[in-house]
Amino acid sequence: MTSTHISAALRAPAHRMAKAGFGKRHAPDEAPRGAADFVHLPAREAAIAAYVDRLPEGAAIGYKVLADELPDYGQQACRSALDRLTRAGHLRRVRVQIAVEGSGLRWVTRTFFSRTARDAAWWKKYIRFINGVDVPGQPQAAPAEAAPGPSESYTVLAGLGRREPRLQLSEDECVSLEPLVREWLARGVGREQASQILVAGLPAAVHSAGAFLRTRLENKMPPAPQPKKNEVREEIVAALEMCAFCDEDESTATLVDGVCADCRADIDRDEANGTTGDVPDTFLARPRQRTDVADKVAGLRAEMGRPAVPGARAGR
Repeated sequence: MTSTHISAALRAPAHRMAKAGFGKRHAPDEAPRGAADFVHLPAREAAIAAYVDRLPEGAAIGYKVLADELPDYGQQACRSALDRLTRAGHLRRVRVQIAVEGSGLRWVTRTFFSRTARDAAWWKKYIRFINGVDVPGQPQAAPAEAAPGPSESYTVLAGLGRREPRLQLSEDECVSLEPLVREWLARGVGREQASQILVAGLPAAVHSAGAFLRTRLENKMPPAPQPKKNEVREEIVAALEMCAFCDEDESTATLVDGVCADCRADIDRDEANGTTGDVPDTFLARPRQRTDVADKVAGLRAEMGRPAVPGARAGR
């Protein structure tokens, strides 16, 4: 059995960064990081996913860059691995149009990574609701599950009555107060923190929960965040799902699980020809740091009662 390594994750802080505005972004509401995050993947894909997961926002994570940073794998192996991560719901590449203060409109490319695997429907909704903005020119869509937006702030208000019966709100009151809570969240206050502030120190009698909360929300509104020095302010005005490996997007090609037909055919052909394996030891720039990831993944699957991945072995 060929061994592969996952220790490259320790080198993540030195990984190459993309141009400003481009590169990796984390999708919202991922599960907390844990040892069993990628046990459903073959060993090579699990190792690369763990590496990408630890990279900072803005890191370059194209297959050519990964091949440079992870010398055990060649470009074709990294492209094949990213294809499998995309099919499994961990990656989507998105072309985003932004309005940059003082510079007009420009397009940037960002690759969104989710530690938690998502299905195609979730990604479609999220891409149309990036940063909580329903992107112009796209069909109207509700935000993806737990994505930033009105659903999130409404949930804060609807949950207050369970914490404190005196703050039970009607549906109309929740709708009326939602924009104020949304502004709290936009200014950096978390949902749990907002709930605690709103229920703390109540007077002996609350005659109108809606009126009381409106006053509290307005009077305790956190200050708007100040732009950092040299920070460029931007606003997203459009977003399109892109092929994970080329410049085609959903306006010019049909994408299946985030990949166009031509790129998928290229990858399938490379895999059929056996050109997507690890770099042979004799061609490595430095000795391979061996860690039997396959055995570790298999052990975690067994602990969780999951079957082994058919045909999965390290390095393939």
